[in-house]
Amino acid sequence: MTKEELAEKLQGCHYGLSDVEESLIEEARVNGLVIGYGSLNTVIQFEGATYEEGDDLSEESEMMYVDYESPNTIKAFWKGLCKGEKGGNPDYSWSYETSFPVAHFRMIGRRTRINDEKYCEGIVFELKDLQAKHIDLEGTMSYF
Repeated sequence: MTKEELAEKLQGCHYGLSDVEESLIEEARVNGLVIGYGSLNTVIQFEGATYEEGDDLSEESEMMYVDYESPNTIKAFWKGLCKGEKGGNPDYSWSYETSFPVAHFRMIGRRTRINDEKYCEGIVFELKDLQAKHIDLEGTMSYF
């Protein structure tokens, strides 16, 4: 499975991956794929080839780096802002800009009455695409 195929399967899923079968998360893990998405307004979560629930950001528009020692960066935008910088997709609560290839999917709110409500722009990436010799997201996230 590729990151694009997984993103297609996740398209329109509910907040927190609450309606996604565990077997799909396991398939992501086996294929070295990581699913990233916003959880609440100050937490970013990763599932699949790794599991990491980032610590709460101290404010909603901070920048996050996946691996501080490498060029692998994720700018997390909350409603189009990251530390005062405009970017991402302001149509979503969460959206991302990365220094490595990702596939995007749309996550909708859990309690929405309208199926097209946009909550979060999620990302899928392959661990092998990250530019570092030793990739371990667990414990290497730094928030700025």
